[in-house]
Amino acid sequence: MNFTQSIVLFDVSAVLIMVILAYLSRPLGVALKIPPYYRLLYLTSLVIALPAIGETIGNDQALHIPAGHTDAPAVFFGHLPAFLVCLKYWNWLFGNFFRK
Repeated sequence: MNFTQSIVLFDVSAVLIMVILAYLSRPLGVALKIPPYYRLLYLTSLVIALPAIGETIGNDQALHIPAGHTDAPAVFFGHLPAFLVCLKYWNWLFGNFFRK
């Protein structure tokens, strides 16, 4: 397995985790009366998936895409907002964890 395949595998797992967290955050947000920020998780999973798909297609078609060219925006516009949304929904869990 080369480096590009492992990066794509990381992106696929990140997208899958974001979709699962969005699915779990919806009922939690309803119970806590939080606005539907979980929808942002679907958007950020798309922001991460599109460059991964583009890079995979580019590598399959032997197109020259500079390494790391598509990863930086995905990290900034994908992972960071997803992390902040998850903190908004799941911060009660961290407070209970650190009290013990």
